Amino acid sequence: MIISVTSPTNQRLKVSRQLHSRSGILKNGLFLMEGPRFISDQLERNITKWVLLSVDAGEEVRRLAGRVGSLGVDVLELPAGLFDSVSDTATSQGIISVLSLPAADVPVLPRRGLFLLLDGVSDPGNMGTILRSAAAFGCAAVVTGKGSCFPFIPKVTRAAAGTNASVPLLCDVSLPGFMRENTPGMEFIGADASGDDPGILHRERESLGLVVGSEAHGISDEVDKLLDFRVGIPMTRGVESLNAAVSASILLYEASRGIGEA
Repeated sequence: MIISVTSPTNQRLKVSRQLHSRSGILKNGLFLMEGPRFISDQLERNITKWVLLSVDAGEEVRRLAGRVGSLGVDVLELPAGLFDSVSDTATSQGIISVLSLPAADVPVLPRRGLFLLLDGVSDPGNMGTILRSAAAFGCAAVVTGKGSCFPFIPKVTRAAAGTNASVPLLCDVSLPGFMRENTPGMEFIGADASGDDPGILHRERESLGLVVGSEAHGISDEVDKLLDFRVGIPMTRGVESLNAAVSASILLYEASRGIGEA
């Protein structure tokens, strides 16, 4: 159903405005996904709560909104000014989904597969790109440690191309505790520019925890002590390091070649 909303005090509009921050997202159990490209995928997963539509949206977007409404999801049609009060992009296409925050818990995580542990990755663009790569290379779960960027703010969702809704995510976790208590038999390999050749990632194994540290400081000392190996990426002389998201993506690809072959 398409519902015309013109009041800034509309309750669902007020909630939508809160979903730009970690606190607002956690308080409401909801997050935003802007743009038509990924809305269809989320509809199939039945996690769309409502959709915001600008009166200025183009014909193709309006057709999508009609499809959303036909599936029983409310579409709130807003004047441009009200829509912009929620939008996080400079050139919006005029449609935003409000989605249920995916739930993940340690007891229900798989015990096998490729796990990605993020130790203080703080840039939203890096976080989103890393999550997109985690989805592409079949990660069983992503665990973000304390001090990492919250993975459901709009800038992360945009950089992740919506894949943060499909990869199991544990947020604000004490990584040392997780590594000690919840991962029996798992090897932990940390990204380190001076580490071993990435060929070590190709070893056949049922489970692996790949650890990527913060952009500024790398892997914390407490987490570093729990690593089994450290792995680097060979580079041309004179190049000191790679962007955190690029490094993580390369190592995820390499690691994915060995998982599940044991």
